[in-house]
Amino acid sequence: MKKTKIDWCDCTVNPVVGCKNGCEYCYAKKINDRFKFIPDFKKPQFFPERLKQFESEATKSVFIDSMSDIANWKQAWFDETMEAIHNNPQHKYIALTKNVAELRERQWLYFCKYTKVQPHNLFVGMTITQNGHPSLKPLNVDFLSIEPLLEPIDIIPYIDPVLKTVIIGAETGNRKQKVIPKKQWVEDIVDAATIYGVGIFMKESLRGIMGEDFRQDKLPWQH
Repeated sequence: MKKTKIDWCDCTVNPVVGCKNGCEYCYAKKINDRFKFIPDFKKPQFFPERLKQFESEATKSVFIDSMSDIANWKQAWFDETMEAIHNNPQHKYIALTKNVAELRERQWLYFCKYTKVQPHNLFVGMTITQNGHPSLKPLNVDFLSIEPLLEPIDIIPYIDPVLKTVIIGAETGNRKQKVIPKKQWVEDIVDAATIYGVGIFMKESLRGIMGEDFRQDKLPWQH
């Protein structure tokens, strides 16, 4: 497994590389442009041999799609990954998507949350970066990832009984139109989360902005 600088997990394993979302600030595309894992980042590819990395005995929190969006995965890729997770219950597995609606249409969240084969150690999150009320409720995600925080965001429409944590981070890198979040934006998110008993985890990119108000609650996969 590859150690990572992502401060809310121990390591990454990417059975799929590539994403169709086309975000202009995407760090994964920049990494692919540099190392040429796949020729066209908009056409995801599956690397099933990487699933063998799950066989490590040391317990880890593993981010399984830092180089993709699970909503872009083909069903066969998803199924094979889920089988590997079931066979290696020693780890905590974390997945992110920007496309909860697409996941629900394909019944992946239903598969993850409500069937008997639901792994107790898989945590599914939704990435948001700007305001926009979700079209489907409840979302049935374990956490929100607000990175990068590009504007003030009202998280209340995203809160449901399943939601446990909100992760917040500032944009990194040197993009020309890079957004530096204001402290008030973060504080408003914290206030809303606190009302509903939802945890907050600020990434290190916010430490300088938040000062003494910097906060990192225990994450669901750390319990």
